[in-house]
Order: sequence, then structure tokens, then C-alpha cells
Amino acid sequence: MPGTDPREAARIVMGECHALPYLPELTDRGPGTDLMGRTAAMLVDLPVDVSPRGWRLASSPGRLARVAADLLDRDSDALEEADELVRDPEADPVDDARLLQVRIRGPWSLTAGLELASGMPVSSDRGARRDVAASLAEGVSRFATGLAGRLRTGSRIILDEPLLWRVAAGTVPAPSTFDPVPAVSVDQIGLALCRFADSLRAGGVDEILLRVPTASGPDAPALYTAFAEPPADEAALDGLCLAAEPLRRASSHDALDAAGMVLGAGRILQLEGSPDGRGWPDASSGAEHAARELLHLMDRLSAPRYESLHQLTLTPTEEQMTGSAAAATRALAGARSVAETAPRVAE
Repeated sequence: MPGTDPREAARIVMGECHALPYLPELTDRGPGTDLMGRTAAMLVDLPVDVSPRGWRLASSPGRLARVAADLLDRDSDALEEADELVRDPEADPVDDARLLQVRIRGPWSLTAGLELASGMPVSSDRGARRDVAASLAEGVSRFATGLAGRLRTGSRIILDEPLLWRVAAGTVPAPSTFDPVPAVSVDQIGLALCRFADSLRAGGVDEILLRVPTASGPDAPALYTAFAEPPADEAALDGLCLAAEPLRRASSHDALDAAGMVLGAGRILQLEGSPDGRGWPDASSGAEHAARELLHLMDRLSAPRYESLHQLTLTPTEEQMTGSAAAATRALAGARSVAETAPRVAE
């Protein structure tokens, strides 16, 4: 979200997304407010500090770590306050249909971006990687269920894994080219993600979705379908977050296959960006056009038009949300308008 005022951001969220509120990220406030800092602030019994290159494990919390934790508390209070202002006093005390959505750095990208005291990424040390993942699962489930309880909702966690392709390709940035971080097999990554999700569920989280990177390159090719299904005998994550842009490109067969696999298994597909690539509409006619494009995409995925719509979540892209408060409000309202129009167009 744009700006620095958590109350304004929370007001927009509750006004436009009351059925699926999310915890805003206000990165304009400076270091410690990015997703990496926010996620590190949720770690249990693992203090962090900053290094010249980013965040690192430390013997005690650094100043920016304390700032990150304090701002996380303020953001939570602002969201609860905004929810109370719009809540119907005659509504049920707990609404099982509502979910609070909280995005965090997933365990692989967190350990790839977090340093040991030696300066190497945590992901280069298997024992340290396990410790950080266990601490993260405990802290995230405690935070998300606590805030969801205050809002009287369920909870959904988005595991944002921007470095996932690099972890699999062995191209995670390291301090020295002579000491690279080894690649991790796709099977091992998938198994760890499923077991991390199991830990979150054991902590009371209702849904866990994986957000995979859109960008890829020769040194880190995209592996969409590798993470669309769980390893054998493992419980699947509840869904996948994909940018709409790769699905619109006829050449992105892997992304299309992954989306179809997720929908075919009855899981959630969260699409970022307008289905027609034109931005989110301001008028009902524009919403109908975007809804038709969405249904056309469902046809390409061989998913039943009407029956599969309840498995979709539509959301703006980060770029559409961070320009101004007015632009963010329009983007959220447009996404909601398309979501509300699609079932009628599908009939």
C-alpha cells in the first residue's frame, strides 16, 4: 500500500476488501518495513540485525529489528480499529466466511536472503535453515491467529517466494563467487514447503498459499508446474498465487498447466492483475469485459466456468497498489467489481 499512515491504509482495506481483509505493507516508511523486515520481526527466539547487504541473525535485536516489530504492532492495531468502525453490531461475533490474509517471506526466500554471522545465506547451512523455518512457523502462526482472533476471522497466509527459482537453480546471491550456495532439488523444496504448511496448520492457520515469482531468466528458469502439486503422501498447500500476465501469454504453457492443475484439484488460484491486461475497470461495462476475459481464461484451463469461480481470488499487482491511495482504492474496487460481475456473466 502507498503512503505512511497505517490507519488510512487499513480504512481502504476494510472499505474495499471486508470479506478478505489483508494486513497492509507500507514500505514508504523506510528500512524495516519491507516484507523481509516484517517477516524477520515474526521470528521466535532468533534475533536479527542488519548488515551492509541486508538482514542477518544476531545475538540481540538491532534497532531496525525493533522498529519492524513496533510497526507490525501498529499496523495490527490500525487494522483492528478499522474493522471495528465498519463492523455490523448485529453480525455474528465470529464470521467463518471471512479470512485475514497476511503475506510473509516464505521459508526458502527468507533463508536465502537472511545472513549468518559469517555473511553466508542461512540457506547454505541445513541446520540453520531448519531452525529458522521452525522459528518462522511458530511466529507466523502465533501472529496470524492472534490478529485473526481480534478481527474475529479465519486466517490465510501467503508464502511469498521471490527467490524460489534461484534456490532451485543454485543461483542465490552469495558474498563470494568462489563459495556459491548449492542448488536444492525441487522435490526437497516442495517437501519442505508442505511440511512448513503443516506446521502453520498445527498452529491454527486456516489456509496457506504459495506465491511464486513471475520473473525468470537463463540462470533461474521458471518451474511453475513443479510446485502446483505436492510430493507423494504430503498434504498440498491450499493454493497458488500467479501473475495473470504469464497466463495471458500463449507461450507460457507451464504457467497455464500449473493453474489448471490447481483448479482441477479444487484448490485456490489467486490471480494478480486484470485478466484482460488493461488494468482494473472503473465502470460496469469494463467489469463485464474483464469478466469475459476471465471466463475465457477458465476455458483455456479446462475449468468449469461457474463452478470454479469460487476457487479464484482476484487482486491488483504491487505496481497498481503503490502509486497513490486513490489509485490503490480504484484498483481494489475494480478487482472486486470484476469478481462480483463474473458469476452473472458466466450464467
